[in-house]
Amino acid sequence: MAQSFLILYEPLDSLVEKREYWNNYITFYEKYWGGPTSPYGVWFGKEYETFREALSNYLGIDDHEIEGCFFMKDKDGRYYICPLTPKINPYLLCSENIIPVEWFILFKDNERKFFNTPWGFTGMHYDTKINLSLERIKEAEEILRNISTANKKNEPKLALFQKLNEIQARILELKNWLSGFDSSSYVLLNYGEICSFIHPYTLKNERSVNEVWQLISFASEGRFNEAQSLLNFLTEKWEDIRRRASGDISSFSIQ
Repeated sequence: MAQSFLILYEPLDSLVEKREYWNNYITFYEKYWGGPTSPYGVWFGKEYETFREALSNYLGIDDHEIEGCFFMKDKDGRYYICPLTPKINPYLLCSENIIPVEWFILFKDNERKFFNTPWGFTGMHYDTKINLSLERIKEAEEILRNISTANKKNEPKLALFQKLNEIQARILELKNWLSGFDSSSYVLLNYGEICSFIHPYTLKNERSVNEVWQLISFASEGRFNEAQSLLNFLTEKWEDIRRRASGDISSFSIQ
């Protein structure tokens, strides 16, 4: 099983109730590790226990009272926090073995980050501001609504229109989720463990965000055959990834 995530980072200044705690947490973490946290971080041996013990002493609280987080810093030095809670976390959306198509709509291709980690594996994510993601959802909603209205007679016949209607419903759920946070927050699509089940060459050239927007563009221009072909390609690609991540197959069938 592999997990991918949408991760929400809110401005530290907006978390008034626990701002002092998070400031102290960040200060210690950066001194201890020399930089921000990372969803791609790996703990070796007793590193995590040793860190928590040192953090507990620094904060003057018991180990069980420690709250963790991911945090990031923008180019102007402002911090953004994703609190990590042991129960349901409103700052995280998780998907197993696949990345839902609608998640890609929140981003644009130029927000893609592909990199090699210090631990010897490759990773990939997209990140952007919430206000930009909400603008893209609004744009996609309008396009998909117009397509649906203009093609009422064809909808029952074509799988393309059925899929576009599904996407339209799901991006509404994403809009409701994003709207609950500060508009200057960041949202990050972390491919996470999914990367381990994508051929390294394929991962380097993975462009699902661009492909989903191209699909929407084709459909809006009435180029339905091209849109259907691209939808078929996306479906096949992610079904192949899902089957490998879930253990149904073990070899890389897409090169």
